[in-house]
Amino acid sequence: MKQSAIRLIMAASIAAAPLAAHAAQDNYPQKPITLQLGFPPGQATDTVARMLAERAAARLGQPVIVENKPGQGGSVLLSSFVRQPPDGYTLTIAATGAAVTNHFLYKTVNYKTPDDFTPVGLVADLPLVLVARPGMPFNDVAGLVAYAKQHPGKLNYASPGTGTSSNLAMETLKQQNGLRIEHIPYQGSARAMTDLLAGQVDIAFDTVPAVQAFVSSGKLKGLAIGSEQRLKLFPEVPTMKESGFGSVPAHVWIGFLLPKGASPAVVQKLNGVFNAVLQDKEVIEKLEGLGVVAHTTTPEGFEAMLRKELPRWGDIVKQAGLEPQ
Repeated sequence: MKQSAIRLIMAASIAAAPLAAHAAQDNYPQKPITLQLGFPPGQATDTVARMLAERAAARLGQPVIVENKPGQGGSVLLSSFVRQPPDGYTLTIAATGAAVTNHFLYKTVNYKTPDDFTPVGLVADLPLVLVARPGMPFNDVAGLVAYAKQHPGKLNYASPGTGTSSNLAMETLKQQNGLRIEHIPYQGSARAMTDLLAGQVDIAFDTVPAVQAFVSSGKLKGLAIGSEQRLKLFPEVPTMKESGFGSVPAHVWIGFLLPKGASPAVVQKLNGVFNAVLQDKEVIEKLEGLGVVAHTTTPEGFEAMLRKELPRWGDIVKQAGLEPQ
Protein backbone atom coordinates (compact mmCIF):
# COMPACT_ATOMS: atom_id res chain seq x y z
CA MET A 1 0.00 0.00 0.00
CA LYS A 2 1.31 3.44 -0.86
CA GLN A 3 2.47 5.65 1.98
CA SER A 4 -0.04 8.35 1.03
CA ALA A 5 -2.91 5.86 1.33
CA ILE A 6 -1.66 4.67 4.71
CA ARG A 7 -1.48 8.25 5.93
CA LEU A 8 -5.04 8.88 4.76
CA ILE A 9 -6.33 5.80 6.62
CA MET A 10 -4.50 6.79 9.80
CA ALA A 11 -5.81 10.34 9.59
CA ALA A 12 -9.34 9.08 9.10
CA SER A 13 -9.01 6.74 12.09
CA ILE A 14 -7.74 9.56 14.32
CA ALA A 15 -10.55 11.83 13.21
CA ALA A 16 -13.14 9.12 13.79
CA ALA A 17 -12.01 8.42 17.37
CA PRO A 18 -13.44 11.57 18.98
CA LEU A 19 -16.59 11.19 16.91
CA ALA A 20 -17.09 7.70 18.32
CA ALA A 21 -16.47 9.01 21.82
CA HIS A 22 -19.00 11.78 21.32
CA ALA A 23 -21.50 9.29 19.99
CA ALA A 24 -21.09 7.16 23.11
CA GLN A 25 -21.56 10.22 25.32
CA ASP A 26 -24.63 11.28 23.36
CA ASN A 27 -26.13 7.87 24.07
CA TYR A 28 -25.31 8.07 27.79
CA PRO A 29 -26.54 6.39 29.85
CA GLN A 30 -26.72 2.92 28.34
CA LYS A 31 -27.03 1.04 31.65
CA PRO A 32 -28.21 1.70 35.24
CA ILE A 33 -26.46 4.39 37.30
CA THR A 34 -25.51 3.78 40.94
CA LEU A 35 -25.99 6.70 43.32
CA GLN A 36 -23.83 6.05 46.39
CA LEU A 37 -24.58 7.73 49.73
CA GLY A 38 -22.44 7.96 52.83
CA PHE A 39 -25.54 8.00 55.04
CA PRO A 40 -27.84 5.30 56.41
CA PRO A 41 -31.36 4.85 54.99
CA GLY A 42 -34.03 7.10 56.47
CA GLN A 43 -31.94 10.22 57.03
CA ALA A 44 -32.93 13.45 55.31
CA THR A 45 -30.18 13.20 52.69
CA ASP A 46 -31.21 9.63 51.87
CA THR A 47 -34.86 10.68 51.48
CA VAL A 48 -33.88 13.53 49.15
CA ALA A 49 -31.54 11.30 47.14
CA ARG A 50 -34.20 8.66 46.53
CA MET A 51 -36.73 11.27 45.44
CA LEU A 52 -34.29 12.77 42.94
CA ALA A 53 -33.06 9.37 41.73
CA GLU A 54 -36.58 8.24 40.88
CA ARG A 55 -37.36 11.34 38.86
CA ALA A 56 -33.96 11.53 37.18
CA ALA A 57 -34.31 7.91 36.05
CA ALA A 58 -37.44 8.80 34.11
CA ARG A 59 -35.53 11.54 32.25
CA LEU A 60 -32.39 9.46 31.68
CA GLY A 61 -34.19 6.32 30.53
CA GLN A 62 -32.18 4.15 32.94
CA PRO A 63 -32.63 3.20 36.61
CA VAL A 64 -30.73 5.22 39.22
CA ILE A 65 -30.02 2.79 42.05
CA VAL A 66 -29.35 4.23 45.53
CA GLU A 67 -26.66 2.42 47.51
CA ASN A 68 -26.02 3.34 51.18
CA LYS A 69 -22.46 3.09 52.53
CA PRO A 70 -22.42 5.02 55.84
CA GLY A 71 -19.35 5.69 57.95
CA GLN A 72 -17.38 8.62 59.44
CA GLY A 73 -19.98 11.15 58.35
CA GLY A 74 -19.67 10.10 54.70
CA SER A 75 -15.87 10.11 54.47
CA VAL A 76 -15.60 6.32 54.28
CA LEU A 77 -17.65 6.36 51.10
CA LEU A 78 -15.75 9.25 49.50
CA SER A 79 -12.46 7.47 50.22
CA SER A 80 -13.57 4.55 48.06
CA PHE A 81 -15.56 6.67 45.62
CA VAL A 82 -12.41 8.39 44.32
CA ARG A 83 -11.27 5.00 42.98
CA GLN A 84 -14.42 4.43 40.92
CA PRO A 85 -14.15 4.69 37.12
CA PRO A 86 -15.14 8.19 35.90
CA ASP A 87 -17.59 6.82 33.32
CA GLY A 88 -20.69 8.48 34.77
CA TYR A 89 -22.21 5.25 36.08
CA THR A 90 -21.21 5.83 39.72
CA LEU A 91 -22.42 9.08 41.27
CA THR A 92 -22.65 10.39 44.82
CA ILE A 93 -24.39 13.06 46.84
CA ALA A 94 -21.95 14.48 49.37
CA ALA A 95 -22.75 16.83 52.24
CA THR A 96 -20.75 19.66 53.79
CA GLY A 97 -19.22 17.35 56.39
CA ALA A 98 -17.73 14.66 54.18
CA ALA A 99 -16.86 16.95 51.30
CA VAL A 100 -15.29 19.78 53.29
CA THR A 101 -15.42 19.81 57.10
CA ASN A 102 -13.97 16.33 57.64
CA HIS A 103 -10.69 17.44 56.06
CA PHE A 104 -10.14 19.39 59.30
CA LEU A 105 -11.68 16.87 61.72
CA TYR A 106 -10.04 13.56 60.71
CA LYS A 107 -6.44 12.65 59.92
CA THR A 108 -7.63 9.63 57.92
CA VAL A 109 -9.41 11.53 55.12
CA ASN A 110 -7.44 10.41 52.06
CA TYR A 111 -9.03 12.55 49.37
CA LYS A 112 -8.95 16.23 48.53
CA THR A 113 -12.05 18.23 47.63
CA PRO A 114 -12.63 19.29 44.92
CA ASP A 115 -9.41 18.15 43.18
CA ASP A 116 -10.17 14.42 43.50
CA PHE A 117 -13.73 14.77 42.17
CA THR A 118 -15.69 16.15 39.25
CA PRO A 119 -18.35 18.50 40.67
CA VAL A 120 -21.75 18.11 38.97
CA GLY A 121 -24.00 20.54 40.83
CA LEU A 122 -25.43 21.72 44.11
CA VAL A 123 -28.66 20.03 45.22
CA ALA A 124 -30.05 21.74 48.29
CA ASP A 125 -29.56 23.37 51.68
CA LEU A 126 -30.71 21.65 54.87
CA PRO A 127 -31.12 24.47 57.42
CA LEU A 128 -30.63 23.91 61.13
CA VAL A 129 -33.16 25.11 63.68
CA LEU A 130 -32.09 26.58 67.01
CA VAL A 131 -34.49 25.21 69.61
CA ALA A 132 -34.90 25.48 73.38
CA ARG A 133 -36.92 23.60 75.95
CA PRO A 134 -40.07 25.51 77.00
CA GLY A 135 -38.76 26.34 80.48
CA MET A 136 -35.97 28.56 79.17
CA PRO A 137 -36.51 32.30 79.92
CA PHE A 138 -35.85 33.47 76.35
CA ASN A 139 -37.71 33.19 73.04
CA ASP A 140 -35.16 34.34 70.46
CA VAL A 141 -31.43 34.30 69.77
CA ALA A 142 -30.82 37.74 71.25
CA GLY A 143 -32.53 36.64 74.45
CA LEU A 144 -30.44 33.45 74.54
CA VAL A 145 -27.21 35.40 74.09
CA ALA A 146 -28.17 37.91 76.78
CA TYR A 147 -29.12 35.15 79.24
CA ALA A 148 -25.91 33.20 78.55
CA LYS A 149 -23.83 36.32 79.19
CA GLN A 150 -25.64 36.98 82.46
CA HIS A 151 -25.32 33.34 83.55
CA PRO A 152 -21.96 32.07 82.19
CA GLY A 153 -21.65 28.28 82.32
CA LYS A 154 -25.25 27.70 83.39
CA LEU A 155 -26.60 26.64 79.97
CA ASN A 156 -25.75 23.50 78.09
CA TYR A 157 -26.54 22.34 74.56
CA ALA A 158 -27.04 19.03 72.80
CA SER A 159 -25.60 18.00 69.45
CA PRO A 160 -25.69 14.78 67.38
CA GLY A 161 -21.92 14.51 67.92
CA THR A 162 -18.64 16.41 68.08
CA GLY A 163 -17.71 17.93 64.74
CA THR A 164 -21.24 17.82 63.32
CA SER A 165 -22.78 20.87 61.71
CA SER A 166 -24.94 21.30 64.83
CA ASN A 167 -21.86 21.37 67.06
CA LEU A 168 -19.99 23.80 64.79
CA ALA A 169 -22.96 26.14 64.47
CA MET A 170 -23.31 26.46 68.24
CA GLU A 171 -19.57 26.80 68.80
CA THR A 172 -19.53 29.63 66.26
CA LEU A 173 -22.40 31.37 68.07
CA LYS A 174 -20.50 30.99 71.33
CA GLN A 175 -17.19 32.20 69.92
CA GLN A 176 -18.68 35.24 68.19
CA ASN A 177 -20.51 36.37 71.32
CA GLY A 178 -18.12 35.31 74.07
CA LEU A 179 -20.50 32.75 75.60
CA ARG A 180 -19.84 29.87 77.99
CA ILE A 181 -22.30 27.09 77.16
CA GLU A 182 -21.41 23.45 77.87
CA HIS A 183 -21.49 20.99 74.97
CA ILE A 184 -23.23 17.64 75.53
CA PRO A 185 -22.52 15.41 72.49
CA TYR A 186 -24.82 12.50 71.65
CA GLN A 187 -24.73 9.67 69.13
CA GLY A 188 -27.32 11.05 66.74
CA SER A 189 -30.23 13.47 66.87
CA ALA A 190 -32.78 11.06 68.35
CA ARG A 191 -30.95 10.73 71.67
CA ALA A 192 -30.22 14.44 71.79
CA MET A 193 -33.90 15.29 71.31
CA THR A 194 -34.95 12.78 73.97
CA ASP A 195 -32.84 14.50 76.63
CA LEU A 196 -33.81 17.97 75.41
CA LEU A 197 -37.50 17.10 75.76
CA ALA A 198 -36.81 15.61 79.20
CA GLY A 199 -35.14 18.82 80.36
CA GLN A 200 -31.69 17.28 80.72
CA VAL A 201 -30.26 19.80 78.25
CA ASP A 202 -31.37 23.33 77.44
CA ILE A 203 -30.89 24.15 73.76
CA ALA A 204 -29.77 22.63 70.46
CA PHE A 205 -29.20 23.25 66.78
CA ASP A 206 -30.61 20.41 64.68
CA THR A 207 -32.19 19.65 61.33
CA VAL A 208 -35.82 20.37 60.49
CA PRO A 209 -36.87 16.67 60.42
CA ALA A 210 -35.35 16.17 63.89
CA VAL A 211 -37.28 19.03 65.52
CA GLN A 212 -40.35 19.64 63.35
CA ALA A 213 -42.88 17.60 65.33
CA PHE A 214 -41.71 19.04 68.66
CA VAL A 215 -41.74 22.67 67.54
CA SER A 216 -45.14 22.28 65.87
CA SER A 217 -46.61 20.72 69.03
CA GLY A 218 -45.08 23.32 71.36
CA LYS A 219 -42.83 20.82 73.12
CA LEU A 220 -39.82 22.86 71.99
CA LYS A 221 -39.44 26.56 71.21
CA GLY A 222 -38.07 27.48 67.80
CA LEU A 223 -35.71 30.43 68.26
CA ALA A 224 -34.32 30.81 64.73
CA ILE A 225 -33.61 28.88 61.53
CA GLY A 226 -30.51 28.87 59.34
CA SER A 227 -32.24 29.31 55.98
CA GLU A 228 -32.06 32.41 53.81
CA GLN A 229 -35.82 32.90 54.14
CA ARG A 230 -38.42 31.65 56.60
CA LEU A 231 -39.74 28.17 55.92
CA LYS A 232 -43.40 27.36 55.30
CA LEU A 233 -43.13 24.69 57.99
CA PHE A 234 -42.20 27.33 60.59
CA PRO A 235 -43.54 30.67 59.34
CA GLU A 236 -43.32 32.16 62.83
CA VAL A 237 -39.64 31.23 63.34
CA PRO A 238 -37.28 34.00 62.14
CA THR A 239 -34.08 33.31 60.26
CA MET A 240 -30.69 33.66 61.91
CA LYS A 241 -30.06 36.62 59.59
CA GLU A 242 -33.30 38.32 60.65
CA SER A 243 -32.25 37.73 64.24
CA GLY A 244 -28.94 39.51 63.69
CA PHE A 245 -26.76 36.38 63.70
CA GLY A 246 -26.52 35.60 59.99
CA SER A 247 -22.81 34.76 60.07
CA VAL A 248 -23.44 31.58 62.08
CA PRO A 249 -23.15 28.58 59.66
CA ALA A 250 -26.51 27.05 60.60
CA HIS A 251 -27.11 24.90 57.55
CA VAL A 252 -25.76 21.95 55.59
CA TRP A 253 -25.55 21.76 51.81
CA ILE A 254 -25.54 18.65 49.63
CA GLY A 255 -24.33 18.27 46.05
CA PHE A 256 -23.56 15.76 43.29
CA LEU A 257 -20.02 14.56 42.59
CA LEU A 258 -18.48 12.22 40.02
CA PRO A 259 -15.00 10.69 40.22
CA LYS A 260 -12.18 12.80 38.82
CA GLY A 261 -11.85 12.72 35.05
CA ALA A 262 -15.50 12.37 34.10
CA SER A 263 -16.40 13.45 30.56
CA PRO A 264 -17.64 17.07 30.31
CA ALA A 265 -20.53 15.83 28.15
CA VAL A 266 -21.64 13.38 30.85
CA VAL A 267 -21.26 16.05 33.56
CA GLN A 268 -23.39 18.50 31.57
CA LYS A 269 -26.07 15.90 30.91
CA LEU A 270 -26.36 14.93 34.57
CA ASN A 271 -26.32 18.57 35.63
CA GLY A 272 -29.11 19.39 33.19
CA VAL A 273 -31.25 16.43 34.25
CA PHE A 274 -30.94 17.04 37.99
CA ASN A 275 -31.43 20.79 37.62
CA ALA A 276 -34.64 20.10 35.70
CA VAL A 277 -35.81 17.76 38.47
CA LEU A 278 -34.96 20.32 41.17
CA GLN A 279 -36.95 22.99 39.33
CA ASP A 280 -40.06 20.80 39.13
CA LYS A 281 -42.86 22.36 41.19
CA GLU A 282 -43.90 19.06 42.78
CA VAL A 283 -40.31 18.28 43.81
CA ILE A 284 -39.85 21.77 45.29
CA GLU A 285 -43.03 21.34 47.35
CA LYS A 286 -41.98 17.88 48.56
CA LEU A 287 -38.57 19.19 49.57
CA GLU A 288 -40.16 22.13 51.38
CA GLY A 289 -42.22 19.59 53.31
CA LEU A 290 -38.94 18.08 54.52
CA GLY A 291 -37.50 21.47 55.42
CA VAL A 292 -35.08 21.26 52.48
CA VAL A 293 -34.39 24.23 50.18
CA ALA A 294 -33.67 23.22 46.56
CA HIS A 295 -30.75 24.87 44.74
CA THR A 296 -29.30 24.55 41.25
CA THR A 297 -25.87 25.49 39.91
CA THR A 298 -23.61 24.86 36.97
CA PRO A 299 -20.76 22.38 37.50
CA GLU A 300 -18.35 25.33 37.42
CA GLY A 301 -20.40 27.21 39.98
CA PHE A 302 -20.44 24.23 42.32
CA GLU A 303 -16.67 23.77 42.02
CA ALA A 304 -16.09 27.46 42.78
CA MET A 305 -18.33 27.13 45.84
CA LEU A 306 -16.38 24.09 47.08
CA ARG A 307 -13.09 25.98 46.82
CA LYS A 308 -14.53 28.84 48.89
CA GLU A 309 -16.02 26.47 51.47
CA LEU A 310 -12.72 24.77 52.33
CA PRO A 311 -10.97 27.75 54.00
CA ARG A 312 -14.24 28.95 55.52
CA TRP A 313 -14.91 25.66 57.31
CA GLY A 314 -11.26 25.29 58.20
CA ASP A 315 -11.53 28.57 60.11
CA ILE A 316 -14.80 27.49 61.75
CA VAL A 317 -13.27 24.22 63.00
CA LYS A 318 -10.16 26.03 64.22
CA GLN A 319 -12.19 28.63 66.09
CA ALA A 320 -14.25 25.86 67.68
CA GLY A 321 -11.02 24.45 69.12
CA LEU A 322 -11.41 21.02 67.51
CA GLU A 323 -8.29 19.03 66.66
CA PRO A 324 -8.09 16.36 63.91
CA GLN A 325 -8.68 12.88 65.33
